[in-house]
Amino acid sequence: MTQPGNVRLIRVNCTGMVDPKYVIKALLAGADAVLVSGCHPGDCHYINGNYKARRRVKLLQEILSRFGIDKKRIKITWIGASEGNVFAETIKAMVSEIKELGPVEARNLTI
Repeated sequence: MTQPGNVRLIRVNCTGMVDPKYVIKALLAGADAVLVSGCHPGDCHYINGNYKARRRVKLLQEILSRFGIDKKRIKITWIGASEGNVFAETIKAMVSEIKELGPVEARNLTI
């Protein structure tokens, strides 16, 4: 299993701990996209963290699209710890999709 070299993984205990500020900060710092990936709904060790993350990502997509950032640049997926192949394929597919969109122009935004 390999992943593209331009991908940076940041691990957190639960997707519910991903604060929208981190996503915005990543985009402003030069990331072209952000993928939030965690355990399947209903399988959260922290009870409802993945539901919280899903709501946050949906809200972020709506807000950032008003600033001209395509919704495709922020994605959430459900991939279990034992699904390494699925994770690798998801990363490759997202990188391919984002390359088609080109670089994000978020560095010039003031939010």
